[in-house]
Amino acid sequence: MHDTAIKNFCIWARRELMAQVALQARRFGIREDGYDAAGADAVEGRPLTVDERRQRADLIRRLGPANASGYEEAYKGLIDQAAYTWFNRLIAIRFMELNDRLPSHVRMLSAADGAFRPQVLREALDVPIEGLDAAQVSELLQASDDEALFRCLFLAQCRELAACLPDVFEPVGAAMELLLPEGLLRQGSVVQRLVDDIPEEDWREGVEIVGWMYQYYVSERKDEVFASFKKGKKADAGAIAPATQLFTPDWIVRYLTENSLGRLWVQSRPESRLAEQMPYYIPDDLGVEDADASVVQSERSESNDLVVAPESLKVIDPACGSGHILVYAFRLLAAMYEEAGHVRRSIPRLILQNNLTGCEIDQRAAQMASFALAMTACEWDSRFLRRADKVSANIVCLRPAEIDADELEEMPYLAERTALLDAMAHMGECGSLFVPEPEDIAALERADDELDAREAGGDLLAYRPHAAVAQMLANCKPLIETYDAVIANPPYMGSSNMDKWLANWTKKRYPDSKRDLCTCFIERGFILAKRHGYSAMVTTQSWLFLSNAEALRKKLIEDGTIITLVDTKSTGYHADNFTANAASVIRIGGASGMLGAYVKLDQRPEEKSDALLEAIANPTCGWFYRRSTDAFKSIPGTPIAYWASSAMLCLFESGEISHLGIAYEGIKTGDNDRFLRNWFEVSVRRSNIYDGSLSCKWQKTAKAGEYRSWYGSHYVVTNFENEGEEILASGHGSVSASEPLRSQAITWNRISSGNLSFRMLPEGFLSNMGGLCFYLQQSDDSYYLIGFLNSSVAKAELDILNPTMSFPPGTINAIAVDGAPDDMVKRIVSGIALRSVEASKDDWDSFESSWNFKRNALI
Repeated sequence: MHDTAIKNFCIWARRELMAQVALQARRFGIREDGYDAAGADAVEGRPLTVDERRQRADLIRRLGPANASGYEEAYKGLIDQAAYTWFNRLIAIRFMELNDRLPSHVRMLSAADGAFRPQVLREALDVPIEGLDAAQVSELLQASDDEALFRCLFLAQCRELAACLPDVFEPVGAAMELLLPEGLLRQGSVVQRLVDDIPEEDWREGVEIVGWMYQYYVSERKDEVFASFKKGKKADAGAIAPATQLFTPDWIVRYLTENSLGRLWVQSRPESRLAEQMPYYIPDDLGVEDADASVVQSERSESNDLVVAPESLKVIDPACGSGHILVYAFRLLAAMYEEAGHVRRSIPRLILQNNLTGCEIDQRAAQMASFALAMTACEWDSRFLRRADKVSANIVCLRPAEIDADELEEMPYLAERTALLDAMAHMGECGSLFVPEPEDIAALERADDELDAREAGGDLLAYRPHAAVAQMLANCKPLIETYDAVIANPPYMGSSNMDKWLANWTKKRYPDSKRDLCTCFIERGFILAKRHGYSAMVTTQSWLFLSNAEALRKKLIEDGTIITLVDTKSTGYHADNFTANAASVIRIGGASGMLGAYVKLDQRPEEKSDALLEAIANPTCGWFYRRSTDAFKSIPGTPIAYWASSAMLCLFESGEISHLGIAYEGIKTGDNDRFLRNWFEVSVRRSNIYDGSLSCKWQKTAKAGEYRSWYGSHYVVTNFENEGEEILASGHGSVSASEPLRSQAITWNRISSGNLSFRMLPEGFLSNMGGLCFYLQQSDDSYYLIGFLNSSVAKAELDILNPTMSFPPGTINAIAVDGAPDDMVKRIVSGIALRSVEASKDDWDSFESSWNFKRNALI
């Protein structure tokens, strides 16, 4: 696929369509600063037809009063909606004409030889488009007005497709037709560049092209949102979709779907040959030694009776975007139906009717998802769009809905469902994260019945609340169900970028995963999936190890089992995506001893797919691991350290470093320029550099410096007179309760971009936020401990406990160390450490920056 050509076209097309739509609106007297008289018969001397007057009046009703405070935003929203409406329809028709899916089998945008000469113009009198006004076509042909003729044919084609693809070509309506740009046949138009810029073979590679085009179409809007984050603006409902939607690469889609949905089928049907069509499927026994085979077999037998027929499998993508995951799930389900003996042409209807559900907060993306599934259905049934019993894809656009307070007074049973009403009003923000209760559904169904009866009785005031209740029901019904497989690439957005409502809502509803929308979705997957079902998602990698996701990991380990996980590491999986991701398949329900499969992909993005396939084909490749989820329980903070050796896990079980001492946060001055000095900037008599006094004003302090091990970086003193009285009085600083201890300690830099190094501190040092300290209980342990901390074993532990650049006290306190080592081992380690400290001290004191400097080493 020609990514650059597609991306360039989509970005340009958005700008061009918005400009052309705005120009079209201006032709009818509708501008950003207001509009001409609503009931005008002419605009700028140009008479309006009856249809145009009606269309214009409808648009003006949507905009509201021109002098209202929200008019400008309403105008921008209308232009944006019209632009993406025509973009969606143009790319859908382009895909259909090149894959012979148009009912007429006549190209709408190009000639049969690929040139920008629409075939439909030459066959206008004979083209079988239902509802086409033959008299109008004949009149336009006689007038030789190709532009008007093309407009007539194009709109007729959209109306015909609305009958078979209502979710995509929903009746455009007279009002929006007024904003279809003119000059579509001119050189440089959106249609011309759509035909000429993107090679035809790209459209024939699969319907996934529409997903990539949608992502590129909103990419500039995404950039605008991220730029606003840097200025402190938060993401409102209108910003969440463009900021978080990312089209999932094919290999990740296949990996997630094959190891969840595909696994359910294969494990329940030993005779199935579906695994031969699933290259990314990782069998439970792949790479497992014979000694562990019994664990795998017992787990597999537990799942054998879960699936009896393809119709019973329920799959949901709770943040489906343009439908890439659902499309592949459709194809995998189709293979299951075929294996179960169903007639090929009946399969699309069965799948869309029984198996697939998608939820999305963005109507544009939901339309593309519905279109993608319909086009996929046509691969199994070429007459799918024309069948009377055709069913539509179950793609639910989760839209906000509110009911006025006076209407709620008539329905107190609904008014008391405050959590429901709050979420429904903000559905464009929380989306599938909302978990309806059975009582919510009961209240909505009761309200629906009552309002329906009022409408039937002629109560016109019931229409608006009835529509709101209907939308609430549509929102809630897929969210209260449970599914065999929950598969998603959920939105990624940190809590710092959420608006106030969403940040508070996730904090209350998802306290264990509130830091990011994607981690909230991980937790949501546990609720959406059935017992013994699967939750398969690609998310940011941080939940595997960061402390703020510890509660989520513990919940996962208690309530689920990691079946397989692909860690894409720091190089990411797509140039436009986040740089560290984890694609995990989690089985709901514990499975003690079950060995999960883990793959670490350090390769470049374009090599990751092949590297995963190699790992599956050859588990001894070096980046394939087997580990039980239970194994992570022995590690403090339960990081998903799948690469940890058995010896390392045993070390963690031996006990934490805290029995030898404890690490403290240290002083936070709040104003380093005021309270910190280099030692040579203050009077030695007023410092404890040489006498170790704890009552003087300036006291020596551990502070972060350049990379240095064993000893050194002693150059800072802190104003700590009267136990930090001035620091505390400033109102900006804090003093740890550890400071009066000031016993012998080991220090390190809180922030380190490379290997963490530890240095010995004599008695009398304060610790600082940048140079943290581990205060020893007994000095006899000091050299053994610093030797251990500077060893490769401790480094391996730190890579597990916190593979970031920040090393707070909690991370160091969690390091495991053998507190009762063999005497010989302790003597050897302590001896090496002692010599290293002494050599490092001699080196540090050989520079004039040391307060123990005697003379230059060369003299």
